[in-house]
Amino acid sequence: MSTHESAVGRHASWLELFFDLVAVAAVAQLAHRLHGEVGPSDVGLFVLLYLAVWMCWSAFTLYANVARERTRRRSMLAAMFVIAIMAAAIPEATGPRAVVFIVTYVVVRALGARTWQGTGTHLTAWPSVQGLIGVLPWVASIWVDPPGRYVLWTVGLAIDIVLPLLANAERRVPRFAQRLIEQQAEREGRAAPDMSTLVPRPAELDLPHLAERLGLFLIIVLGEAVLQVVSAAAELPWTAGLIAVALGGFALLAGIWWPMFRYGLVGSAGRMLPVRLAMPLHFLTAAGITALAVGLGGLVAHPVGPAPVADRWLLCGGLAAWGLSGILGAPRAGRTHWLLVAGAPGLVLTLGLGAFGARLPGVALVWLLVVVVGGHLGYGMRLDRRAVTA
Repeated sequence: MSTHESAVGRHASWLELFFDLVAVAAVAQLAHRLHGEVGPSDVGLFVLLYLAVWMCWSAFTLYANVARERTRRRSMLAAMFVIAIMAAAIPEATGPRAVVFIVTYVVVRALGARTWQGTGTHLTAWPSVQGLIGVLPWVASIWVDPPGRYVLWTVGLAIDIVLPLLANAERRVPRFAQRLIEQQAEREGRAAPDMSTLVPRPAELDLPHLAERLGLFLIIVLGEAVLQVVSAAAELPWTAGLIAVALGGFALLAGIWWPMFRYGLVGSAGRMLPVRLAMPLHFLTAAGITALAVGLGGLVAHPVGPAPVADRWLLCGGLAAWGLSGILGAPRAGRTHWLLVAGAPGLVLTLGLGAFGARLPGVALVWLLVVVVGGHLGYGMRLDRRAVTA
């Protein structure tokens, strides 16, 4: 755990919950982009748009975490309004409303950076929420046609993600600079100013609160996944096949929920994941659950016969993203044995079902994935029991 990450502990405010709901409205629009026949390019654009929305959400989530009772309500409400416009632009974000989506993204990021300045702190754990370097390619993309526009979006988002992963130092005045200032002051016969007072102090994160915010976002996304299944089932006759797929879908979502909220992303079995790792894992998990939800909805709508290609890959790919998140976080959480015995084999099986499950009935596909998730969960619980009795 970073020296500037604390464990104060408080609950999310009503304003923060309202903010989450607006962000998840954008997620719902993103899910609609995956309905129907989609290809790799559609999935790629889905990831880009999702990451843009998530970056806007994470900027204000971390801001409220650090600002605590000094959170500026008007700034939060302004960001929510702009994100709502962004959400409305998502269905045509790669068409007539592309410029609207770009401008709203830039506005939210600029508003977030300006709001951060009011805290007088620098967040070393995830510094991109305060900077605007990654926004510059987005601004340039206004005058660039696709596919060049999407390349610029990718570059901008890559800057925002890679920068925190590489950041490992606090902002400080270099020693040589302070010495030069002291020498100059000595020659002039005056006291040398302490330049370190001009540098923003390191922000202190409330880790339990951050864990709650990350979890609340995911629980709302899981709710959207349940809604996908319910909406599809509500419009069709309740045949045995539909009921079997729906039950399997619920079991799958419950199996995803259990380890996620037992171990979490920031705190796992008493161990803390660095925020610079927990944040990208949170995005990977949220995007994976969203894609999985769309695949489940498609299977419920087509319960008889082999699963449609797009739905099969959305279901398996989404579950693979969720599994990969657990694999990447397992070593830092002290669960390397789980990774080798359950995590990695489960990921291989999931991708194998996506690649070679073309002839599998949709019902069989869903329940085989339930078995995969059950293996993750069962082995994890077995390790927990061993740790308790040891």
